[in-house]
Amino acid sequence: MPKQPKRRLTRCSDTEMENSTGYIRQKFLEFFEKKGHRVVESDLLVPRNDPTLLFTGAGMNQFKEQFMGKNITYTRAASCQKCFRTGDLENVGKTPRHHTFFEMLGNFSFGDYFKEEAILWAWEFMTKEMRLDEDKLWVSVYKDDDEAYRIWADRVQLPPGRIVKMGEHDNFWPADAPSKGPNGPCGPCSEIFYDQGPDSGCGREECTPACGCNRFLEVWNLVFTQFERKPDGTLDPLPKKNIDTGMGLERMAAVMQKVRTNFDIDIFRPINEDVEKYMASPGKGGRKKEEDVHLIADHIRAITFAICDGVSPSNEKQGYVVRKLIRRAYLRSDRSGPFLYKIVPTVVRVMKDAYPELSEKREHISAIVEEEEKRFNETLDAATPILEDMLRARPEELSGEQIFKLVDTYGLPVDVIEQESDVSLDMQGFERLMEKRREQSRKGSYITEEFIFKPEKFKGVEKPESSDELPLETEVKFILLEEKAVKSVGEGERAEIVADPQSARFYPEGGGQVGDTGRIEKEGCDIKVLDTFEAEGMKVLVVFVKKGSLEKGDRVRLYLDTDKKQMTAINHTATHLLQAALRKVLGDQVKQSGSAVDEKRLRFDFTHMKKLSEREIEKVEELVNGWIQDGIQVSKETKQIKEAHAEGALSFFGEKYDDTVRVVTVGEHSKELCGGTHVDNTSEIGIFKIISESSVASGIRRIEAVTGDNAERWLKEELENFIREYRKAADGDAGLDKDIEKKAEGIASGRIKIDRDVIKLYEEEIKPAFTRAIERLEKAAKKKQKKKQAEAFDEAKDRADKLLTERVELPEGDLVCGVIPDVDMQVLRRVTAYLEKQTRSGIVLLGSAKGDKAFLICAVTQDMADKGYNAKDVVTAISGHISGGGGGKAVFAQAGGKDPEGLEKAVEEGKNIIKGT
Repeated sequence: MPKQPKRRLTRCSDTEMENSTGYIRQKFLEFFEKKGHRVVESDLLVPRNDPTLLFTGAGMNQFKEQFMGKNITYTRAASCQKCFRTGDLENVGKTPRHHTFFEMLGNFSFGDYFKEEAILWAWEFMTKEMRLDEDKLWVSVYKDDDEAYRIWADRVQLPPGRIVKMGEHDNFWPADAPSKGPNGPCGPCSEIFYDQGPDSGCGREECTPACGCNRFLEVWNLVFTQFERKPDGTLDPLPKKNIDTGMGLERMAAVMQKVRTNFDIDIFRPINEDVEKYMASPGKGGRKKEEDVHLIADHIRAITFAICDGVSPSNEKQGYVVRKLIRRAYLRSDRSGPFLYKIVPTVVRVMKDAYPELSEKREHISAIVEEEEKRFNETLDAATPILEDMLRARPEELSGEQIFKLVDTYGLPVDVIEQESDVSLDMQGFERLMEKRREQSRKGSYITEEFIFKPEKFKGVEKPESSDELPLETEVKFILLEEKAVKSVGEGERAEIVADPQSARFYPEGGGQVGDTGRIEKEGCDIKVLDTFEAEGMKVLVVFVKKGSLEKGDRVRLYLDTDKKQMTAINHTATHLLQAALRKVLGDQVKQSGSAVDEKRLRFDFTHMKKLSEREIEKVEELVNGWIQDGIQVSKETKQIKEAHAEGALSFFGEKYDDTVRVVTVGEHSKELCGGTHVDNTSEIGIFKIISESSVASGIRRIEAVTGDNAERWLKEELENFIREYRKAADGDAGLDKDIEKKAEGIASGRIKIDRDVIKLYEEEIKPAFTRAIERLEKAAKKKQKKKQAEAFDEAKDRADKLLTERVELPEGDLVCGVIPDVDMQVLRRVTAYLEKQTRSGIVLLGSAKGDKAFLICAVTQDMADKGYNAKDVVTAISGHISGGGGGKAVFAQAGGKDPEGLEKAVEEGKNIIKGT
């Protein structure tokens, strides 16, 4: 076994005792490091470069490529992986073991050792390192795995009575794979159980781990990946067999510390104590106090780690899960105000030795949680009255549509609806509507939460040679059309191809940067390269055949769109400068949490709690443009990742880095790990302009910016819009300094060359002048319109007073109706309100027309509505006469139409309907 590079292990602090969680974590990693394993740091909770997973749910997730035989730089690994699962969310707090966030210890082999070593080392660790009583340990094996059974019986010498054979559902990975699939790598499992004693379970003398009671606690699962399931259901032996194990740290700590639940271990007790301070009225709805405390403690741990790893509350994907956890935990308190954020420091304190990054981000995490709690509290304040209105009508049941509206429109959780409602709920109807919404969401998502190996589209394609030449003479080796390998692709079709040799100068999409584009030259054809991405270590070109065809075996010439590549490189370097400027202006707490770079603009998401002020944006722009003007050389060097980090290089969120990395440095201002394309000197960027700053999630801000020619185009378009808006508002009146207008026209037309000084002139003089002029003109126009409407109302009021003298007496009040000529809907509403006030108790029905548009309004005083008169019914019944439609409520309704000639008839019919009510 080759010697593995040493890695510093996280040591227990002086305050940690033997059998503490930190001690177990440390002993496990040290044990397997001595067995020749590379100790690998935990992956982020959002897997790097794996869109098939919502969260990292197992220790093996980050070793996907190694399990598939790729990127093998070491053949043995051990880790303590941060995991996040939501599949059993409803059980959290109710059971002793379920968690949202947990730590998974694991040791892995990629075609190296197999069952015997895995089993013997597991037994050694449990009995020698953890010193567990051998008599309390049981194991299970797959019923047909005689090899594993013999190792346990003969090598470990475990009594046969403590080796339990189980079926494919319990002891095969994936579960039920032999009979149900999926196809792909799979294998039997062997689990280790700790006997908690007869008093912990069903009490039967013959009880074994096969029983579903709580007596036998599964603490370690050993997966032997040795087969590939074929489409016909056969299990073919893999040429290289793998080991994948997982031991829940919290479960092992509960065993070692001799406590009854995971929530009683050392790293949970301080959190539980903090939670109880805020549980003024816990245990609602028949729940026990302990259940609420455990749920909140679990959720705030998960929330803290997720936000630390860059996930902020939102309505999409991972952010939606974090938002849901915050709301679930908040609802278990007395809801007197935000409190979860106060527990974050305690979570950090008990976990910081293993995860020091928590300390660095503690205040940021607390601030995001507090803001989300405040927002949710506002949601409850706004939405609860809507629910109360629904219940005030004393229905026998809240319909599925009503529940869906409360949840989907107002954000009120089902928990609150159930808690506050004293009527039955149509949950089936609600679920049907929710499923429709989920289906809509699924159409735009490819995320699954279970890790399953899937056949790669380009698996088996021979890896091409690489060439620096451009244009490149190359041969089409593979064509994929609509997920199927084909021999040719025709006119009007889009396909993915692999060519040999491939161009080293075509950049595949990654790190937030778009893939390169270009064209393929073939006689008589017009073929565009729309994108480049990487798969199976190859560059794949996305092509569109505009004219002609492309066939496997074609010899073609490949061209790169160098202009787009250069503009993209400009924006990528500008993104690095932007991050450096933000950290200088706002502080080092600014961390990148997402980016998108193409040839048109750049987008940068970063952690910050407040909207940037105009002055802060100006400072950022000044810094970036200053660095551009300084003409700083941009260096790109290959270094060891430890060396790069030691030099202070920043890494982009969500990127996965190998031991050897590329470091992009811009003078003393920026140093980042990045594989993207960049300019050689900052002067190539030209101009940098921030065009928007906004919030995308709690604690996450977004800046969009343009550079170079795109900044010039943006400024011209902005000025064209200002000039157009001004002239429309001015309507011949003066309102802008002529010199300012002349400068704006000169820039927009291109007569004045755009540079930094011109942009400064725009920001400081032209934009404010146009804004003030337009606001002044619009204010004058509104005043003029208001005056015209007042005059129109005065004229209409004379006709309204005449209608009052012609009012119709009803048994319960008066009816005033008629047509007011030549007024718009706004004036007609004022007239209606005037007449309603005059009648005090009655009904007003009016019609009017302005040009070719007709209007109807009916208003019913509340006392008349209580007696059965309904404005909406009247308007609905008569709106057909004006070829229109409308709506409203019992006390007020209106309609618009395109047939003014039907107004008299409509009002007359409405009058008859009201009299007959």
